[in-house]
Amino acid sequence: MIPHGVERNRNAACVLYVGEAKGCPLAEFVCEGLRRRLGREYRNVSVVPDVQDIYAEPNAIVVNPRARRLSQERGARVAVRPSGAEFLRAVSDSETVRQAVRRILDQQDGLFVWMFESRPGLALLDMPGVRLLGPDPRLAQTLNSKLWQYRELSALVPVPDYRICDGREELLDALPDLLSRWPDGVFVSLERSAGGEQSMVARTPEAVAERFTDARARYLVTRYLPHTHDPTVLAVTAGERDVFVAGVADQRIEGGNRFTGSTWPSVLPAALQEALGECVRRIGRRLGRAGYRGIFGCDFIVDARGDYRLVEVNARKQGTTMEFCCMLDQALPAGAPNLLELEYCAVTGSAFPENTAPPRADGPPLHWGTFNHKALTPAATGRFLSQEMAERDLFRRVAGGGEGGCLFLEHVGADVQVEAGCFLGRVAAVDSTRDGMLSRLQEGRRRLADSLAAR
Repeated sequence: MIPHGVERNRNAACVLYVGEAKGCPLAEFVCEGLRRRLGREYRNVSVVPDVQDIYAEPNAIVVNPRARRLSQERGARVAVRPSGAEFLRAVSDSETVRQAVRRILDQQDGLFVWMFESRPGLALLDMPGVRLLGPDPRLAQTLNSKLWQYRELSALVPVPDYRICDGREELLDALPDLLSRWPDGVFVSLERSAGGEQSMVARTPEAVAERFTDARARYLVTRYLPHTHDPTVLAVTAGERDVFVAGVADQRIEGGNRFTGSTWPSVLPAALQEALGECVRRIGRRLGRAGYRGIFGCDFIVDARGDYRLVEVNARKQGTTMEFCCMLDQALPAGAPNLLELEYCAVTGSAFPENTAPPRADGPPLHWGTFNHKALTPAATGRFLSQEMAERDLFRRVAGGGEGGCLFLEHVGADVQVEAGCFLGRVAAVDSTRDGMLSRLQEGRRRLADSLAAR
């Protein structure tokens, strides 16, 4: 369908989001930043692959040919997660999307497209009048290579001992020697891997051989270091001089490599958080020197002694971006630009506005946590968990002294078959205390799991 929002509110210009539904709530911050920079109202239209009962974005176009085909074959709704490349091909080929773009361009001069992760392959960007509001896709793809990161950043920040292997044969030949020198094991990853996909912690060559079968792939092998914390830092770079650090959150990593959510503020000592922030500033300046402009995130590990190592850089928006935006909404001085406004300024002008400011030290007491429920095996839902309010409004309520809460985000709905690798939904909990937040988050996790149908 053509979103009805394209047909009305002619006083507002449209922007187009292309990406997973988890990024849709950021549209409010995108539109606010554009209004302040360009002096007119903006409304968002989204193109997403997610199968859901209800969409937080009122103007959503769903493009997921594989989900449609499986649903027709099985006679039931099926939620399946396409790869990023598969999704962008489907969006590029969708006449519905192209018709929506043409209608928008009939009503306004030019269209900004923004993405959760800038990736090559979105042919919409070749249409006259369409412009990407975000990092350069091909450059982002280069910088998201773990091989590039370890080669270029190991002189700037501490990283684990590592070896790059060109091909599976070289990988398997190297493992006996590496495992003899690294007794706690190895962390093996493909050149590009996110959220724990295509990576593993291993202690035997046989385990690696069973998991990785691509003979021509390039692999990064790092020394596995036992650690106590997995902090992540969100930032924006506008070049070699301007790097804005939003803050440090603690990731929850299960099974050695599977990301399932984050909590904030970090429990790490303030001095260590500042050291991580300084590392990220150095990384941001290096990304800026390479030409990258926009939001990025850095993942670290910290051991019991407080020693830290960079694990990877994500040249894209992180899973914590929405929560950091909501937190900064309450902690930044009035009128200071939000993260998406900073990205706009970085992309279009390679500099931050003069009123850019760090969060206030005396900001309201806020604690937030998230949990992502990804199906490890095929499952089916029994009931739908609705989102009771906007996540930004929950942050506002708690910051104003109101009650904390727990929200269910992007739940697929009732009577849906969820394929392995697809998200059942997410939980976001906010409270004025850490204990209160953790309690609400745990209850949300339980209710999310209970939404699955009984076997």
